[in-house]
Amino acid sequence: MSSNVEITGMAHGGYGVGRIEGQVCFVEYALPGDVAAVDIVRRSKGVLWAAITDIVQPSPHRLDAPCPVFGLCGGCQWLSFKYPAQAEWKCQIVRDCFQRIGRLAVDPEWADEPSLYLGYRTRAEFHEAHGAVGFYGRASHQIVDIASCPLCHEKLNAALERVREARPGQSVDVTVNPEGEDVLVWTRHPCQSLEDLFPQYDWGRDDDGRHGFMFDNVPIVNGAFSQSSLLLNRLLAGVVHSLVGQPSSLLDLYCGSGNLSLSLAYEGVEVLGIDRDRPAVISANAVGPGTYEVGGEDDFVHAIDRREWDVILLDPPRSGAKAIASRLAQTGAEAIVYVACDAATLARDAAVLCKAGWRIARTVVVDMFPNTWHVETVCRFER
Repeated sequence: MSSNVEITGMAHGGYGVGRIEGQVCFVEYALPGDVAAVDIVRRSKGVLWAAITDIVQPSPHRLDAPCPVFGLCGGCQWLSFKYPAQAEWKCQIVRDCFQRIGRLAVDPEWADEPSLYLGYRTRAEFHEAHGAVGFYGRASHQIVDIASCPLCHEKLNAALERVREARPGQSVDVTVNPEGEDVLVWTRHPCQSLEDLFPQYDWGRDDDGRHGFMFDNVPIVNGAFSQSSLLLNRLLAGVVHSLVGQPSSLLDLYCGSGNLSLSLAYEGVEVLGIDRDRPAVISANAVGPGTYEVGGEDDFVHAIDRREWDVILLDPPRSGAKAIASRLAQTGAEAIVYVACDAATLARDAAVLCKAGWRIARTVVVDMFPNTWHVETVCRFER
């Protein structure tokens, strides 16, 4: 039986939020200002989860999504959400996470690039089976077949067509150079048809001979992490560097291929970067004046203890830096700059730092994933 619900807010995860008979209800693809007819699909701990059956009254922030499979494909959730409302709610979601999880108040700054709301993705993982190529559906492993994606750069959409031709029968990670001809293709298992179609193809061998290219003086390594948009990465790097300032020494944890610290090393900052991804670390060592080492979180702790650093920079995965947060809180560094792709785990770790005497000096929400609910958040902590 359908119920009508007025959407009054947005939640972490991209859900619209309303109430049905006093209970909080999370609604997929709903926007603030919508009045929607919904079916309850799940109940958990007094919270309702619902799917839209009809838009009774559309939000003033709603637009027609420029994609025929929007709502089926799990690649994005907010393609029907207008700016600037989308930006305002991204900042509000970050505020809510800090307040609810960390009991911390923040007033974040906003950084975006309106010319890259569409066509910004330069890296994506495509899935192929039985001729269908695309992204997984939301909360499923059912492949939604797509001809092209409005969020993907034209060169990435062109690579998608070649993946379709190859029919690899597995997931394929593709990274394109938006200002060059490079197309990196990576799979877990070997695929001859991909090797025939893509000169810069590698598969899951842990060796040092992977293909790659340079972008903004940073190595992009096949199969290693890079931001989903090399173009928007410039925005992120600029924000990070403004929060790092001009230290004489920098410890870069979860450094990857030196994305956020190589430019500082070029400027004369003493940089030590550590990451467990060996090919990425080797590539950073090969091009920059900084020192980059292979290591995990135990090595991070040893590096924190090794000397007094002016600034410690960290860019952990979505799960955050829980394993090192307590030791990080004890450092004698002047500042900690934390880059997070998940506001909830950042808020959790920020609470540990603030309880130990740190304060949040600046918070910037960076729109690295336009038309999705995801954001990158950068915090500078000071004593």
